[in-house]
Amino acid sequence: MLENLRYAAMSRKGPSRAGNEDNFVIVSKENVFPVVLAVADGMGGHKNGELASKTAIEGIKEELFPQLPVKDDKEVIEKVLTETIQRINTNIFKRSLENESNSGMGTTLTAAVFYPDLAYICQIGDSRCYLLRSEQMELLTKDQTLVQEMIDLGEIEAGEARFHSQRHILTQALGSPDYVRPGIVTHTLLEEDRYLLCSDGLHGYVPDEEIEWVLKNSHSVKEAAEKLVDIAHASGGNDDVTVIVAFIGAGGTNENK
Repeated sequence: MLENLRYAAMSRKGPSRAGNEDNFVIVSKENVFPVVLAVADGMGGHKNGELASKTAIEGIKEELFPQLPVKDDKEVIEKVLTETIQRINTNIFKRSLENESNSGMGTTLTAAVFYPDLAYICQIGDSRCYLLRSEQMELLTKDQTLVQEMIDLGEIEAGEARFHSQRHILTQALGSPDYVRPGIVTHTLLEEDRYLLCSDGLHGYVPDEEIEWVLKNSHSVKEAAEKLVDIAHASGGNDDVTVIVAFIGAGGTNENK
């Protein structure tokens, strides 16, 4: 399965943004599982948002990845994910106290940990993970937002969320002084699966139907990543946008930029 896992990433700042508050990482060792993909979308102004998301991504690379077992062990992996996410949260909160300009900074984080037969999806905030399987796209994460809570309570319809005035209000983010509770789900891997991790610079502006079309019709991971970022900005989005696309099976060579 490892030799059949292809991935590509792309991140681009919003057209009118001073810099990119998103960050991402792909971490792996040659010919050994696991493979870890992660996307973070910072908040708190350009410099502070960038610092928050960078701190989260450094935590994935330097703290989470080294602790993950080589062989799949659900109990151990979920424990490592939960404890490491909490440490990353604490690290970001401490950095927010270093000077007044950092106050209130935070970030989302969505990570996918791939083993030979199983993927672990871990999330804080509203960056997402989608799966395309058998020509059908499924959202594997659940936004931790005020609008999602309103949907759950039946106060608004799901179709209203993308245009709601409070759609950007998060109910959880890294950098909180409180204990965070990451959403963790597992998913069995099948040949021809196509996974997408993305910041809300994509799903906040591009309907799921268009995202699904790109995943279905792209011949390589690079093509899919480039098309998704292009479509996000062509749709009028001014937000930074970051995507990581992973195909199991044919999908070109691995790359990121």
